[in-house]
Amino acid sequence: MQLHFAPEELSLLADILLNQRDPIGVLDRVMARDLRLDSDELDQLRDALIANQKRTRADLADTKNPQRTKGLLARQILLESMVEKVSEACAML
Repeated sequence: MQLHFAPEELSLLADILLNQRDPIGVLDRVMARDLRLDSDELDQLRDALIANQKRTRADLADTKNPQRTKGLLARQILLESMVEKVSEACAML
């Protein structure tokens, strides 16, 4: 299955994978913009994105800094879009 992410989503995905030491083993493909993933990789990617989404929500709840809130909200919007795309791809398999 091949996914199509916007450039901002790809950057965020690469950042997430880099910070998590690429638990799925797809960082090289993300950097090459080659997102042909099998069902196991899609499931793991969805789980990683959902976990990151939960952390972002928790950070949003804890922050009082308006500038940080703005950045976290933008991240949350991207994550929601990415989780939706990956979930749709999982459902298609």
